[in-house]
Amino acid sequence: MQAYTVIAPEKGVIDIKAQDLPPLGHGQVLFANRFSAISPGTELAFLHDLPNTSGQFPRQTGYSSCGTIIAVGDGVEGLEPGQRVVCRCRHTSHAVIDAQSCLPVPESVPDVDAAVYRLGSIALQGIRKAQIQLGWEVAVLGLGPIGNLAGQLARAAGATEVAGIDPVDWRRELALDCGFDRVTGSADNWMDRHSFQSVIEATGAPDVIPLAFQLAARQGHVVLLASSRGETHDVNFYRDVHKKGLTIFGAHESIRAGVEDHLSFMTHRTDDETVLKLLAGGRIQTGPLVSDVVSFEEAADAYERLQKRDEPLMTIVFRWL
Repeated sequence: MQAYTVIAPEKGVIDIKAQDLPPLGHGQVLFANRFSAISPGTELAFLHDLPNTSGQFPRQTGYSSCGTIIAVGDGVEGLEPGQRVVCRCRHTSHAVIDAQSCLPVPESVPDVDAAVYRLGSIALQGIRKAQIQLGWEVAVLGLGPIGNLAGQLARAAGATEVAGIDPVDWRRELALDCGFDRVTGSADNWMDRHSFQSVIEATGAPDVIPLAFQLAARQGHVVLLASSRGETHDVNFYRDVHKKGLTIFGAHESIRAGVEDHLSFMTHRTDDETVLKLLAGGRIQTGPLVSDVVSFEEAADAYERLQKRDEPLMTIVFRWL
């Protein structure tokens, strides 16, 4: 059987290739994709070989899909053909994957919303590491998909005020629609009159990190959630970190518990399951973050649209059926 897969054969280029699938093995399932969501920050960074990416090509893209199981291998329990699931699958029409990476989708969660689940899980592991307490005030720097979800999750974790900072008008308006309490286009408006117990850096811009330190309250928590694309210079660690007693959390997606949850470090599966439960319960929402749904055949155009940033686009979802 062949699968159609979105591939970056070289820097800045997107193509679609037909690939033969391996036979179904023990503990594996054959997955048919319905929808897969682009993670704009990560995928565009790797596509254009930005700092702190691997620079390796060709490479497959994507890691957040919703689809259907069409066959199961020996030793698979709890999953069956026809079942709707999410999985950490590439942008591909079909895939043979480990059954353990699949999670059933709650009936109340639409396919397209479920396809964005991994972006929620990425934001969630950062919010867990922030150790937000009931009553805390939280600031989120950058209101793209990850920042927006981080703010929603901070509220779900008990923050009584969630504030967002982003220079783009429509992203600020969307954040308010998704439950942020207040937003601003410039942190200068809050520098002298507000300090936050937790600050979530979700831009990936190296020059923004000192601002996160400055906005944090004494003994506050700063979470570096977005992957920085370069080096940060001119940080006065004595003034902005040491003397304030800040705790800085590196919250890269890869820093998780391996096989068992431990304190604020949870496994992929636990965070993925939590996001699905929060979606089903209406505690967070991913639907407003889906700006367009297009055929996988329009993949190259979709990445170009996201890169140009001349449209109000949060993320684009590929339709595979």
